[in-house]
Amino acid sequence: MTIHNETQATPSPPSTAPSPNDTTESNASDSFEMEPEINKQEQDPNNNGTTLNPPPTTTHPTRASTSDNESVKTRDVKCNIKEHESAIGYLLPELPDLETEDIQVFHWNIKDWKSLETRSHGPVFKAGGYPWQVLLFPKGNNQSEFVSIYLEVADPNTHGLPDDWHVCAQFTLALSHPDDPTNYYTSSATHRFSADEIDWGFTRFYESKLMNRIAPQNGKGPFIVNNQTIISVFIRIVKDETGVLWHNFINYDSRKETGYVGIKNQGATCYMNSLLQSLYCTSTFRRAVYQIPTDSDKPTDSVSLALQRCFYNLQYSDLPIDTTELTQSFGWDNYEAFQQHDVQEFNRVLQDRLEEKMKGTPADGAITELFRGKMKSYIKCVNVNYESSRVEDYYDIQLNVKGCKNVDDSFKDYVAVETLEGENKYMAEGHGLQDADKGVIFESFPPVLHLQLKRFEYDFMRDTMVKINDRYEFPEEINLDEYCSETDPNDPNDYVLHGVLVHSGDVHGHYFALIKPEKDGKWLRFDDDRVTHVTRKEVFEENFGDEAINGNNGAPPMLNGVRNNNTRMLKRYTNAYMLVYIRRSQLNKILEPVQGDTIPPHLKRRVSEERAASEKRRKDRAEMHLHVKVAVVTDSSFKERQEFDMAMFDDKNYQVTPGVHVLKVLKTEKIISVKQQLAEHFNLNNNNSKFRLWTIVQRTNKTVRVEAPLTPSEEKQTVENLRKQSCATGNQNGFAKLYLEIPEVPMSGKFPNVKSDTAMVFLKYFDVMAQKMTGMGHIYIKAHDKVGDIVPDLIERAQLPKDASLILYEEVRPTMIEHMNPKHSFNTAEIQNGDIICFQIALKEEEAEKIHEQNEAATVREYFQFIYNRVIVEFKPRSADKQSTEEATIKLKLDRRSTYNTVARELANALNADPHKLMFTTANPITKQPKDALPFTTKMSLETMVPSILPAHEYAYAVDIESLPAPLIYYDVLDVNLADLEGKKSIHVTFLYPTMREDQQSVMTVLVPRSGIASDMAEAILIKNKLENVTPKQIRIYEVVDGKIATVLSEDQKISGLGEKHGSTIYAEVIPPEEVSMDLENDRLLEVVSYHKDPTKLHSIPFLFVAKKDELISEMKKRLQQRLGINDKEWQKVKCGIIRQRSSTVEVDPLDIDDFCLVKNGNLGVNDVIGLDRVDKTSRSRFGSMFERGIFIRS
Repeated sequence: MTIHNETQATPSPPSTAPSPNDTTESNASDSFEMEPEINKQEQDPNNNGTTLNPPPTTTHPTRASTSDNESVKTRDVKCNIKEHESAIGYLLPELPDLETEDIQVFHWNIKDWKSLETRSHGPVFKAGGYPWQVLLFPKGNNQSEFVSIYLEVADPNTHGLPDDWHVCAQFTLALSHPDDPTNYYTSSATHRFSADEIDWGFTRFYESKLMNRIAPQNGKGPFIVNNQTIISVFIRIVKDETGVLWHNFINYDSRKETGYVGIKNQGATCYMNSLLQSLYCTSTFRRAVYQIPTDSDKPTDSVSLALQRCFYNLQYSDLPIDTTELTQSFGWDNYEAFQQHDVQEFNRVLQDRLEEKMKGTPADGAITELFRGKMKSYIKCVNVNYESSRVEDYYDIQLNVKGCKNVDDSFKDYVAVETLEGENKYMAEGHGLQDADKGVIFESFPPVLHLQLKRFEYDFMRDTMVKINDRYEFPEEINLDEYCSETDPNDPNDYVLHGVLVHSGDVHGHYFALIKPEKDGKWLRFDDDRVTHVTRKEVFEENFGDEAINGNNGAPPMLNGVRNNNTRMLKRYTNAYMLVYIRRSQLNKILEPVQGDTIPPHLKRRVSEERAASEKRRKDRAEMHLHVKVAVVTDSSFKERQEFDMAMFDDKNYQVTPGVHVLKVLKTEKIISVKQQLAEHFNLNNNNSKFRLWTIVQRTNKTVRVEAPLTPSEEKQTVENLRKQSCATGNQNGFAKLYLEIPEVPMSGKFPNVKSDTAMVFLKYFDVMAQKMTGMGHIYIKAHDKVGDIVPDLIERAQLPKDASLILYEEVRPTMIEHMNPKHSFNTAEIQNGDIICFQIALKEEEAEKIHEQNEAATVREYFQFIYNRVIVEFKPRSADKQSTEEATIKLKLDRRSTYNTVARELANALNADPHKLMFTTANPITKQPKDALPFTTKMSLETMVPSILPAHEYAYAVDIESLPAPLIYYDVLDVNLADLEGKKSIHVTFLYPTMREDQQSVMTVLVPRSGIASDMAEAILIKNKLENVTPKQIRIYEVVDGKIATVLSEDQKISGLGEKHGSTIYAEVIPPEEVSMDLENDRLLEVVSYHKDPTKLHSIPFLFVAKKDELISEMKKRLQQRLGINDKEWQKVKCGIIRQRSSTVEVDPLDIDDFCLVKNGNLGVNDVIGLDRVDKTSRSRFGSMFERGIFIRS
């Protein structure tokens, strides 16, 4: 520790540094506005002494700097600031968990307070190798009521500090009586000083009017005596072990600081981001993914290619990557991005899909080699030589947290031996009832070991999932030999911790990953789009979990990634959820860096091309302030215009009607230069070619019209001036717009002189029979000519019969199409430059009626009404799997005024269905999920059916209506007319026949009289499925809620209320023959349910099954396999057991003894069910109702 001697200082000259008022980067100018969330304390004028409470102590990469509102104030304790040893202990207490590099004390004796400059600096002193000085505003900074004092790193450039310098400091600033060092006032802070923030301190340090007198509230002061005072600095330089201590993360570069980049969170995809980072850092897995052939795949349709691109971007991008492409390849919509799922479930489903894609490729078997281990379940008799066992594969291990202190305890619990004795003796084949040991032993551990910590459990009392936050320790290295039946002295089961996936919050919280990507590297925190270095304490101690010390009314201090700076509180809610260990002997191989030659060439090429295109767009945007885009309308582009105006311009997004020529020029370029470029582009440079340019403006009615020809003097102005005239008032962006007039026939003279009595107008012809509008170029008219005078010209242009009768309209705006009287003059019709005249053949009344019968427009006005009211609506089937939903999704262009019947007819034509059997359901505007069934009302308009339709004017002024968001309606194709539903109940039912296999299930909707019974419903199901030799009595109908059978309907049971329970599903099946002929006295009819790992989290379809007397387990399993309809390979992955409810807990007794009889000797309780432990492939979450939807990843 160094103590600087007292320095007598006169005021320093005015600083050459920028004034705080000139920059937003100096905290001397903005710190008084800041209100950090930590250590907020108010001044207490009743305190008589000074003190410093410990400042924030955190090793997390959060900003802990302090401003005025955080100042630590006084209390009745005497301390002499000149007695440095004691003062430091009191004013600068040590920060737990942070290492001190240097401590300094400096005193600035100010001898002439009144002569100080408005902004003054104290003498420079050194601390931690950095130059420091006090920055003082004696009359206040940005206010005049308080003296402002800051600590500043003195001119970094002069003192030769590097551009990326930073230093972390804890400091106390003291203002004291020049003759009494016990009479002082202090404020304290911690801060990360850098080139972006070279000063930090207190804008309202001490009230100016009290500087010269004793404060009446506490007796402190005065601090200015004889125009003198002392400002003291107590500073501790703190070691920044992680490089992000107290970082504000403005302009933070993850790639530069750590070598890795983060992943953007789409809404609630932090669970996915943490797992993807873990898999990416498992280099062998990344190499295997790169080996999957994807040359001809599309990223949004191929999970393999999308994951390859994700890994490639993680490897080479400098910015956080986006996973939208990846989730689209999963078949997810935007709703999924806001649904949080279980990491383990996501990992298994993803790896299942990848395994399918790896078959028959160089990557075949890679996932098995990396993650598969083997375990043996056994029952071994104690007194006779008999053992029954079964070996099975596993890809992760679920370890109990509750009741265990650490990983070793959990493994001991996992392999704990249960003794079967007394009434629970084991029936051994050939030996009768025997005492036996029952347990599990591992036969092998995989190279990469995923340990899932059971942090969540089902609370039966509260009927919900709860999180277990008990303290649970995990080691950096562990030996698992004692839990393995086969060990190799040359290759022991030694494992090294590679990753920790952390869950923060309650059941719905935030996920992030702590990973050590390199064997001898540092630990990193992957938290969505940010990657930072972390300390060992952050990896281990802070993620062990614990009971909270501080009460918080049961609310977690961290949710959705918002960090609370009280680290002790974090332990309660932030803890490890998944551990990744790598076998020590294979550490080098598994973490071997992935070289560029491993990456598929097509992947590098495609990403490189996309990045080049993206960089070009970025460059174009960056240079846009130097350039202007000029949009040029011609008669040729006008000819194809079917909608309003001559063309449509989106000045905000720089989009224009197809056919309009666009060129980019410098803002300073003259219009005459652009004219030459257009001449070259349109080949108008020969002597006989004449052309001229007209301005295009937006009128007050928002229409776009040609205004006036450019004069020679106007052609000398810049393109930027033209842009300002072309765009709407106040629009800073947009096109400079021009009309290029080219004579329709060669001209020998000059262009017509547009005077007050002459105007150029544009023509559109509406072909009623073709229902098509065509631009017919332009003509010049005289103000006093009659409207009818141009009819012969119009007939000739449209190539109509010379005696054709025409009707003329003026297109004023989308909602105003005015009929023009041919006897009126153009002056009376108020026609001016740029106006658009539309014409058509006059129709007889009967001709118009026929056109109306075809729902077509008979007049220009009707045509534009349809254009104005047209919308694009998306229709999706409500009851279908994701793949068939995509195939059956239809977009239709409709009139917003269409009735229910019209909409149904148009959709029916597209589906080749009966319009009377279509039922519509609205979509939730946020989640896009089905919401409410629309009542059958023939006169209901499309606007009423879909309230989310954009206003008509947005369609009218859109460059491309396809680019606008399409409102969504769900549809069902029923078996009966919608009108017939009034007296019947519509029930969705899944029919299971002949097995439970998904591809043999048929989902249908049956209509049953509202007063009907189950037999009526069974008859309707039989009619639907056309089953021969099956009667309604042979059909069983049952209701399932949360994976369990809630109700089995009897034949005469009423169907009212069926399917109305929350989350219920209705199933029907043909009662199996073995059940029809079962021995009612000796056989047992048991419910069979499915789960994965945890028997409280059910999935798939439960069913009833006959357990026969004297039948061996092996035979019973064969019948179960047949009932499920799965092959031998899939069946090997299924574990059978008996689920028993014991008070508040659920236990599973494995059925792993093939020669054992289940229905014998009281082995079954009244409420026992058969449980099948198997992977959930039904898109339901393992958390049951914890999440609305389970994970689905399409093949």
